[in-house]
Amino acid sequence: MDRALKMMGYSVTEAETFAEVLTLEEEEGKFDATVTDYNLEDGIGFDLMRVIRSQEKEAPVILMTRSIKINRQDSFRKGFSAYFYKPFSSIELSEKLGRFLGK
Repeated sequence: MDRALKMMGYSVTEAETFAEVLTLEEEEGKFDATVTDYNLEDGIGFDLMRVIRSQEKEAPVILMTRSIKINRQDSFRKGFSAYFYKPFSSIELSEKLGRFLGK
């Protein structure tokens, strides 16, 4: 996914864990958007979204999952900007990011 987004002109910063995202944000500054999986090695996407929302209320946070524990309505109620159930295409994600970021 990251390679495809880079080829479409997006600047992508990858992280594998909740802690890594927070460290990268401290080092690089706030991100224009965040795409997170529901399941992270050291937490869940909801926890990451809550932290991001507490710091950057405007930045879109997009959830991607294969889990049946969360559905589209739940994700929006909890504050996510968009929801993608896996599998989905990088083009779909790119189009959604483009709308959020004005591209």
